[in-house]
Amino acid sequence: MVQVKQRWVVVAACWAAGGAGSVWAVERVQPADAQLDCAGIATEREAMKKLIDAGSTERTLGTAAAGGAANVGAQVATAQAAGGLFGAFGGLATRLAGAVAQTTVESKMAPDAAAQAKAAQAQARDTFLTQLAQAKNCQAGGSGTALSPEAFQQVAGLATAPVVPLSAEAVASAVPNDLTPLSTDGLVEGKIDLKGKRVHLTEYRVLFDVGGEVSGSTRAGYLFGTDYGATRVTVTYKVPNPDVAAFQAITDRAFADFKARMAAAGVDMVYDPPEGGGVYNATEVASQPGAPVFLKNNQGYGQRQMLVMAPTGMKLVPRGFAGIGAGDIGKRIDWSKKGWDGLSVTQTVNIAALESSGSGSAILRRSSSAEASSQLTVGNPPGEFAVQAHVGGGLVKFNRSVEVPGVFAQFRTVKDYDSNQDPTMRALGVMQNMMGQAANRSRRVDKEVDLDGPAMARLSLQGLVTANQALAAVIGQGSR
Repeated sequence: MVQVKQRWVVVAACWAAGGAGSVWAVERVQPADAQLDCAGIATEREAMKKLIDAGSTERTLGTAAAGGAANVGAQVATAQAAGGLFGAFGGLATRLAGAVAQTTVESKMAPDAAAQAKAAQAQARDTFLTQLAQAKNCQAGGSGTALSPEAFQQVAGLATAPVVPLSAEAVASAVPNDLTPLSTDGLVEGKIDLKGKRVHLTEYRVLFDVGGEVSGSTRAGYLFGTDYGATRVTVTYKVPNPDVAAFQAITDRAFADFKARMAAAGVDMVYDPPEGGGVYNATEVASQPGAPVFLKNNQGYGQRQMLVMAPTGMKLVPRGFAGIGAGDIGKRIDWSKKGWDGLSVTQTVNIAALESSGSGSAILRRSSSAEASSQLTVGNPPGEFAVQAHVGGGLVKFNRSVEVPGVFAQFRTVKDYDSNQDPTMRALGVMQNMMGQAANRSRRVDKEVDLDGPAMARLSLQGLVTANQALAAVIGQGSR
């Protein structure tokens, strides 16, 4: 493990040499970071958390109470001193005095500017350390995967490698034929009874994340005679003009791997539609070049826009509010007598980690936060299952997502609107404050995602291959 303590000694010495008035900076990327193992990354993140907490501007209940008390006291004192001299302006004067007094008290109790600046630097470093841990596959345990100097530079953002557009050709040339699955320990749960049954695969459905948004907010509040304005931060991201042919190539490779793993697991699976139809009939067309099909997945404080894909020549089961619904009851009875069953398989490939401060009261928290950053994971959609049996009713889902380490995309900010930087909104906020009302604050950040074709193909297929292996183990066990 790298000696982290030495760096802090050097930093402290630099601070001392600069005099008591100087403030040492927390560099986002530091010289010894390339040698950090997973334990060292965790230690660094703990140090950053302390700095972030020390500079937090979140309002505690004690701060709110003290500020509110100062507000009320100032309003009473101003009213007593002014008497009726202010006439119609008396109320405005007292509210303004209260607001000033509250701001003064809360400012004294809040972290100083230096602590807040250091917290912002620590937050940026913590984000980098999180990305470094993902690239080193620290979630798998141990010291992590060693990164080449080029790979570290990519994670650190110190060097920007040229992005090769995602295309069918990039998929064909970049992905080896024998991808090794990642760990499947504890990946899936569920049970399917297919023993002695003829199994028809009705659909193999892959949903690719190509855009979405995430938000954090606080609700306006009122305490001790004071208004607290609402805040909201929204971050959006999108892949401009996704190449359906490229995603088709990834899906076809994943489906070929799925069939090979089912055969190796001893599953007698039929891939052609049965004569006379099944319990569920696949009649909907998935995305085609020039005709993409999208759906939205809601996820807590965010949502994703998914590109719907199926293997070449395969259609999908229609879905409504209740998923695939009840199906054909008569066919279910008939298939049960014949010893047949059908399966629907669905997997998702997500390209973004969505982070949100959630929602809460502005009385206790001054700000909101949200972020969308590069992270590739494979799992199943919220509210759906990875595998659903049509006759026996068996269900399988992922307990966790498959986190695939590696750099595959660049998230570029193309627009950043902050109402605090808008002169019109700031003027309106000043007028609201003078009237004793709190101003609301909003921020919106729009990002575009540049997918590196070879890396996106390789990482997404490694995740899908891992998911296929886990599903093959469960389905194979249910077939014996």
